[in-house]
Amino acid sequence: MLNRVLLVFSLWLVTMLYSCVGFANTDYASQPIVKDFINKMVAQHNFDRGQLVRLFNEVKIRPKVMQSVKAPLEQKPWYTYQTIFVTDQRIRQGVQFWNKYRDVLIRAEQTYGVPASIIVATIGVETKYGQNTGEYRVIDALANIGFSDSPRAKFFRSELEEFLLLVREQRLNPLDVMGSYAGAIGQPQFMPSSYRNYAVNFSGSGKIDLSHNEVDVIGSVANYYHKHGWTTNQPVAIPASYTGGKYQFNWPRSRSISKSELLEYGLIPDEQFLKSQKFRILELEGYYGNEYWMSFHNFDVIKRYNPSDLYAMAVYQLSYFITSLREKLNNV
Repeated sequence: MLNRVLLVFSLWLVTMLYSCVGFANTDYASQPIVKDFINKMVAQHNFDRGQLVRLFNEVKIRPKVMQSVKAPLEQKPWYTYQTIFVTDQRIRQGVQFWNKYRDVLIRAEQTYGVPASIIVATIGVETKYGQNTGEYRVIDALANIGFSDSPRAKFFRSELEEFLLLVREQRLNPLDVMGSYAGAIGQPQFMPSSYRNYAVNFSGSGKIDLSHNEVDVIGSVANYYHKHGWTTNQPVAIPASYTGGKYQFNWPRSRSISKSELLEYGLIPDEQFLKSQKFRILELEGYYGNEYWMSFHNFDVIKRYNPSDLYAMAVYQLSYFITSLREKLNNV
């Protein structure tokens, strides 16, 4: 009996260590799918085959990565998602971050036309202003998902390709770069392709650093939104009151609607907006019942960062509350 207990405990301990730490698979590069990827990197980008084989044989198996990618927070109801990201602490810290980098944020607004509040809130949602930038090696995260049977494996193999190009360009050790379970890097949690295409050296230091240089982080987030079509001085979202009618039975989820159609669907906007502005109707599962919102073009621009309505709403609401608290404190 004792031997059986010890055996069970040993198996449990090995499982826990395997899940938490991860182990290098010394024959990882011998897998056919990895071989094909290496061949592509050698042929298309002139990488050294031997170096890539050695690199991929250092990849660690990370079960928690696969668990996380199968159950992202965006699958939670809005009221759960909101309590994680739109908190008093993130709001207060957002005000502090804004005050600390006030001049940089003004310059980013003037350069890219993106409000400081949206820039700050994005960094707040992504990494809590740089406090939580990720605990996984990016090479492990991208390889674990990219060479799996995940329906998103192709996307992550593409990001792995971008990552290897990025570390070569930036002269970084690919085994040292840390990020999220999805391979997102730095304070703004840029995927490697976004890092290569949208990150900017806003500090003028000569090298882009999204992990430690907040000036580069601010400029890069602003540039990302700018390049994806942010429209200056236009709304993001407006709350609406539901008065009944056929809205809940005939909601046009796949297209934008006009202001003249609102009453037809039993909605009254809580704020004024231009008649010419198109929008979509959002229905979010709030703690005390469903919430109804009108989302505009800039809301969809935020979704280019993360294609979730919950994510974009968290960024918008956090930006709103940060702005409100900052104005209140400045008027005291």
